Amino acid sequence: MSVHLENCSMRSNIWKLYILKGLEFAWFPIPTIIIFYEHNGLSFEESLLLKTILSLSILVFEIPSGYFADIFGRKVCLVSGGLVWCLGLLFYCFQTSFTAFAIAEVLSGIAGSLISGANTALGFDSLVEMNQEQNYRHIQGRLGAIAGVTEAICGLLGGLVAAINLVYPFYLQTICIFLYFLIALSLVEPNSHQSSINSSAAGNNKGIRQTINHREIWEAIRFSLLENKSVKWLIIFSANFGIATFLAVWLSQADMQSRGLAVSSFGFAWAAFHLIMSFASLKATSIENLWGTKKVFLGLVLLLGLSYIFLALIHQVWGIIFIALIYFSRGIRNPLTLNHINQNLSSSIRATVLSINSFIFRLGFIAIAPVIGWITDTYNLNIALFLLGSIFIAFGVFCWGKLVKLRVI
Repeated sequence: MSVHLENCSMRSNIWKLYILKGLEFAWFPIPTIIIFYEHNGLSFEESLLLKTILSLSILVFEIPSGYFADIFGRKVCLVSGGLVWCLGLLFYCFQTSFTAFAIAEVLSGIAGSLISGANTALGFDSLVEMNQEQNYRHIQGRLGAIAGVTEAICGLLGGLVAAINLVYPFYLQTICIFLYFLIALSLVEPNSHQSSINSSAAGNNKGIRQTINHREIWEAIRFSLLENKSVKWLIIFSANFGIATFLAVWLSQADMQSRGLAVSSFGFAWAAFHLIMSFASLKATSIENLWGTKKVFLGLVLLLGLSYIFLALIHQVWGIIFIALIYFSRGIRNPLTLNHINQNLSSSIRATVLSINSFIFRLGFIAIAPVIGWITDTYNLNIALFLLGSIFIAFGVFCWGKLVKLRVI
């Protein structure tokens, strides 16, 4: 009976994670956030500085928050993240200064760090508890689809609401994140488990730790980036994709503007791209089963890099199809790389290592984004796009070769 109740609790975790993912990606303000900043007297440079502050905040707190989740539980992290995020959004709702917005971005970064890794680890361990670990790819694919659909719908609604008042989208997001906080309170913390798929590769990290020790964080870093080559190259491969697809969020807006598209159509394009990403996430497992991991990973590298190159070379309106292909590759990549990383980890360090994965991505983005901005301003957007595509193909193929050599894929 107790086993049955435990399985029911774990199953409830999964559907609650679906809802939480939707609420997490209810980004109503995104399509008009630059206009919101300008309306409140901020320059474009200050607007970008706020996003840099956000990235730096996530970067600083990423690994400690993952370790916090491994020590005190994933549920505690998700509840704390929802509460801190609400506080940050309240600054946007009721303040109008750069300083207030900067505080909001710092709090949002802390919240994002607390949530990052903890939600994935809780979902994976819930499946392990039910002996359904093999279903992780399907679950992650659905989560990606939910994120994409929610992002698309909320982007459209946010644009419409902002036409009435630019602060209203923040009100809507605050309500959603408060609901996130309430639902996170009802989650059930699963017991810690060693990955049954690849326990031999997960190392000897088995103990349930009770006190915070910076040496244990270093051990997780050493394990994932130095000792376990499979995890190291999966993380680097994932970061290469993450940087490329995240840059596309900002560069695509400049690209569409250069093609003569009206700013009013950006919201519809945003929705279309994220629906495509959602469809790709749903089909990720089927595509991997059909073609095999090795071919799919190589194909994604080429698709992503060539899409950037063709964006640089083709200047007609129809060239935005390559932006759609970037989002398509993003949808497939996320559930597959996360699944392979998870299979090589023990539960006791899973959230920490997943946060290290996000940390490497953020570090790479902070390093490369200013350079791309300088190239765009000094030369032009097309040169930046062409260079990015070439770099991503070269580095992506190199990482892919390492994974093949290690027989990870």
